[in-house]
Order: sequence, then structure tokens, then C-alpha cells
Amino acid sequence: MLRGSCAGGSILKETTFVVPPVGLALEPVHVWRLTGMECDLLSADEKAQADRYQSPQSRQAFIAGRSGIRRIAGIYTGRDPRGFRLSSLPEGKPFFENAGSLHFNVSHSGGEVVAAFSIFPIGIDIEFPGRCRDFAGIAQRFFHPEEASLIVDEDSFLRCWTAKEAMLKLAGAGISGGLASAQPGAAGEGMLNGQRVSIRRFCLGACAGAVASFQPFEVKGWFQI
Repeated sequence: MLRGSCAGGSILKETTFVVPPVGLALEPVHVWRLTGMECDLLSADEKAQADRYQSPQSRQAFIAGRSGIRRIAGIYTGRDPRGFRLSSLPEGKPFFENAGSLHFNVSHSGGEVVAAFSIFPIGIDIEFPGRCRDFAGIAQRFFHPEEASLIVDEDSFLRCWTAKEAMLKLAGAGISGGLASAQPGAAGEGMLNGQRVSIRRFCLGACAGAVASFQPFEVKGWFQI
């Protein structure tokens, strides 16, 4: 369990992911845990990209992410998953070219892969603990001073980091957009370059996670595929 946040916060219980029901319709926000790899759902370019990964874990995460989001889009639309075309914004955020108003975002860490799907733009991030030893130094360097002063351990650092990344991924920028510009709070809201952002935090095993949107929302389903 994770304690603390950028501005305090309660203990987070681990989220339970379930098999999706038949005939699932997309509500405002669903979060999915992606556990399968189906290479036949990838395009030729994506298969070539997967082969270029040196790390087996990174290669598996890429395949799970790209095949998983197509399977989920097929569940929502009733269409063949192979028919969905993907493109990317200039900053790198992927989107469906031919899935109407279906929005998604993907994150992976520590062997886990997750995706958020929504009827409006969405961002998600997860982080596995133990990857960063100098969390206090990173907070001092890249976080807002008030946030950095509240980082007391790795748990509080990860809660803040994942919220920031989810906010920046929502905007399509990633961490290149500037970690200090994303200012999450403990009450489910934050500010990003003057815009109010809604944030929902979760746990997946040892991973800390966060979902962010410019629209007020609650996660209406936690599914696994």
C-alpha cells in the first residue's frame, strides 16, 4: 500500500481488475490491465518496432500495449481489432485514426501494462518502486518547491510522479512538458498550465498509478484482458 502524496493523502487499497462483461459499453473512464500478447494484431511497422527493442520486458510491454488496445477497441465497437489504425501526435501520444471519439492512453512499468479508455482525452501512468534511489534529489530538481518539501519517502514520491506524468500525458506532452508545470493535489484535482485537472490514483500490485483528465470523472470499471 502507498502512503502520502504531493500534498498528503490517504492510504490507497490495491485495485481489483476483473474480466469485462459481455456487451461492455464505454462509460466515461475505464482502466484496463493488459496481460496478453497477440502479435498478429500489430501492423508490419509495429512488428518491426517491437523487434528493435533490446529489452525483452520492453518488447513484451509494447506488444501487449498495441495488441491490447486494439482488442479493447474491438470490444467497445464490435469491430475487428485488426481494422484499427494508429497514429501519433507530434509529441508522441498515440491515437486511433478510425475509432471515432474513443480516447486511450497506455503506460507500463515493472512488467505491468495498463490502458485508460474514455469518451474524452485521458492520461495514465504507473511506476514500479525501487527504480529510483535519489527520489529526494529528483523532487528537489524537477518538482515545485512546495511539492518537493512534502516528499518524505519513495511512496510519496511515486504518488506525486505518477500524477504528474498522467497529467502531462493527458496533454500529449509527456515529461518533456515540464514536471513542475503539472501540480497535482491530494483531493483529486490539480493544475496544468492554468487548467484544472481531475486525478484518480490507484495501486496495481507494487505499482503506484494515476489517471488524469480535464473533465471531472470517476473510473467506472477496472478490467483485465
